[in-house]
Amino acid sequence: MVATRLGPAQSLITRYGPFVVLLLALAFPLGVNAYWVTVGIGILTFAMLGLGLNLVVGYAGLLDLGYAAFYAIGAYTTALLTTVFHMSFWATLPFAVIFSALAGVIVGYPTLRLRSDYLAIVTLGFGEIVRITATNLGFTGGPNGIYGIPSPSLFGFQFFSQNSQYYLALAFVLFVLFFTRQLAHSRLGRAWLSLREDESASEAVGVPSVRVKLWAYVFGAIFGGLAGAFFAARLTAISPDSFTYTQSINILMVVVLGGMASFPGVLLGAAVVIGLPEMLRFMQIWRLFVFAIGLIVLMLLRPQGIWPAASRKENPFGPGQAGKLGPPLPLDALRREETGGEGAALRVTGLRRRFGGVTAVDDVGFEVRRGEICSIIGPNGAGKTTVFNCITGVTRTDAGDVQLDGRGLNRRQPHQVVAAGLSRTFQGIRLFKNMSVYENVLVGMYPHQRASVLDSLIHTGRQRREERESLLRCQAWLRFCGLEEQAGHRASELSYGDQRRLEIARALAAQPKVLLLDEPAAGMNPSEKQSLMGLVRRIRDLGVTVVLIDHDMNLVMGVSDHVVVLDRGRKIADGTPQEIQADERVVDAYLGRDEQTDEEVGAWPS
Repeated sequence: MVATRLGPAQSLITRYGPFVVLLLALAFPLGVNAYWVTVGIGILTFAMLGLGLNLVVGYAGLLDLGYAAFYAIGAYTTALLTTVFHMSFWATLPFAVIFSALAGVIVGYPTLRLRSDYLAIVTLGFGEIVRITATNLGFTGGPNGIYGIPSPSLFGFQFFSQNSQYYLALAFVLFVLFFTRQLAHSRLGRAWLSLREDESASEAVGVPSVRVKLWAYVFGAIFGGLAGAFFAARLTAISPDSFTYTQSINILMVVVLGGMASFPGVLLGAAVVIGLPEMLRFMQIWRLFVFAIGLIVLMLLRPQGIWPAASRKENPFGPGQAGKLGPPLPLDALRREETGGEGAALRVTGLRRRFGGVTAVDDVGFEVRRGEICSIIGPNGAGKTTVFNCITGVTRTDAGDVQLDGRGLNRRQPHQVVAAGLSRTFQGIRLFKNMSVYENVLVGMYPHQRASVLDSLIHTGRQRREERESLLRCQAWLRFCGLEEQAGHRASELSYGDQRRLEIARALAAQPKVLLLDEPAAGMNPSEKQSLMGLVRRIRDLGVTVVLIDHDMNLVMGVSDHVVVLDRGRKIADGTPQEIQADERVVDAYLGRDEQTDEEVGAWPS
């Protein structure tokens, strides 16, 4: 399966579209009257707000119903500093950014651990608190607001006319668009998308979910504050009525209607939400009704938005891209250096986990030596996946100790376990299915990427070098797992067996010392299982210790150096495959005995 190419029309739009749109935006005030220039300024203001909220809602998947609060904080900061302290508009911008960011941290840090509906309620409450506070405080002008805010000026030029304010708004939009795109195309942007797709899986492959979500909230607040500062200086007067819950909903409509995580979509969404009602003014009292019906019809026809985010990405390792990255890494570059001698890579002692009155794991302990392939087997409900969850921090243990290379992993968060050198796959495939194949693997590299948020924001040389090196390693891992040609496809477009291999490639991208594979052969046909056996051996040959769970005894006995058997949450056997096959307790647990003879029970698969 080879990625489809863009058609000629799509290629032209992709290549020249932004320049055409920019030229049209520059020429817009020259061909319309002052009224439509004012409408254009409103569209650009909401485009700024939409771009900021797009990071929060479109990328990180956080439902924010109180975004107008940051808009208000930026506006009141500029209004107060220019009228009370007589600062210039430009000097107030850093303060608008700082105060908005602080508000984002204060509200975001304690609330971003909440999910969906609860987060929406908190953000809605925050928006109303800011508006009511501004209404009741004396120094904010109360319900009357603040008047006499000076217009911006630069080198003696006063941005007082509608046209000059339009071009200033356009400059602000380009500024916000540039930096939001920088963030979206960085490791932080990929982490946001992974959280939107599956937060638990994202955390389990190494993304610190709370910290990453907080960055989305902070940057969303910053760009909302910038839009508010411009709004205050443009109108020269503000009041709490400008920052109501309705404004938050309008900003959210810009993002959802245009297309979440789509920058062209946000700009189009702003034009529709602000511009279309003005175009319908000739209908007088019916215009809002017609506008609402139009929105409903549009969302029914295009539920993903007017201009949805691209479902496929260009394969960065395709024939036309080879020269941009340089020569591919040899597979030997993926090999781990042997460290720590020949002792235990993973040691589990006295592991216990209860769920209510059910003991899922009871005093389980085992050791996996470096360079081994160890299998954990047992009947359904034996506690195998719960053991993996306890080891990786997905589930808290009630008792026991887990050590990786002699270092304790107890009470660590899943992303900290991955950073320590232990990664995993899942019993049910948990890829980021709307992200491309290569983006899935790049997300797996998050724990070992060192470019800072500032590097991502301004696209420093350090960030560019790291991105290039990450892409080269991504290419090598995809080639190792046989997926290089599908790099630009969405993960959901892969066959079942290829999705399993992609999950393994993503786990390997974290450079683990120990890799946990949870039923990797489930759902595979015999030829795919044979290929998987070869892949597991090649992973071990790279210096990675492998622990796997599977019910296929041909696979288990064919690849394992060491087998641990669980039954009803307890370990009943531990040894080589030959010892396990001869153990009477294992035969009883798997096949059961009644009055059958050994011959009637049958033998283990060869």
